[in-house]
Amino acid sequence: MKSTGQVEVVNGLIYYEFYKQKFEAPVLVLLHEGLGSVAQWKDIPQILFNDLHWSILVYDRTGYGKSSPAPSDYPPDYLRHEAQIVLPGLLQQLKITNCHLWGHSDGGSVALLFVAQFPDLAMTVVTEAAHVMIEDISRQGIAAIKVLYPQKFRLPLERFHGSKTDWVFYHWANTWLSEKFFGWNMFGELMEIRCPVLAIQGMDDEYGSPEQVYKLRELCRAEVWLIEQCGHTPHFQLKDRVLSRITDFLSKNHSATKR
Repeated sequence: MKSTGQVEVVNGLIYYEFYKQKFEAPVLVLLHEGLGSVAQWKDIPQILFNDLHWSILVYDRTGYGKSSPAPSDYPPDYLRHEAQIVLPGLLQQLKITNCHLWGHSDGGSVALLFVAQFPDLAMTVVTEAAHVMIEDISRQGIAAIKVLYPQKFRLPLERFHGSKTDWVFYHWANTWLSEKFFGWNMFGELMEIRCPVLAIQGMDDEYGSPEQVYKLRELCRAEVWLIEQCGHTPHFQLKDRVLSRITDFLSKNHSATKR
């Protein structure tokens, strides 16, 4: 059963879609990428709902999709703000006391920061193309897409973000390209993570090198899956393989926590 709505979190409305099983079931939260939204997950939530037999929550971050525009004082380190303030507020409003997390790109970074801060609320984490540090390849990829944005990407993104589209793009791009952000990382938080982590990355990811997942393996003992001939969006580029691996990981580790 799918429900939609908006709840107030930190003086703004967060839009969500909740695919809720009729019986008691684990909850998996999907966290979108830096230019993403609920709608851009396409049919992934419904597939997971059917195949996992879990409840699936997907939401638009502050300023994205159908959520409220970001306030003027929205912090530059938005990943920590979303992980430490917005996501726990959303879960509290929806009366979700523990969950599993799957985050793509920026969403993966938010998921890791969340579980480091709130270890009792998350049981497992799947990251896909997450950033745990800034690399030259990250800045180069973002600088390249920034040049193309006005002619190539603005109009497609307006379908999902409407009048907020320029803010969504330039806040994301300018944050990562800022000199103040060059030394950004989450190494300290990663060492606090105790739950199982599956870290997925395409070998041809244009925004991050394999060092991202190697650092996850080093600092929080993540299970690493590097995929050859795959870029930044494995869940669409190799959909069946990726969904199968993720659902197996989630099912196995959820069962283990219940023993």
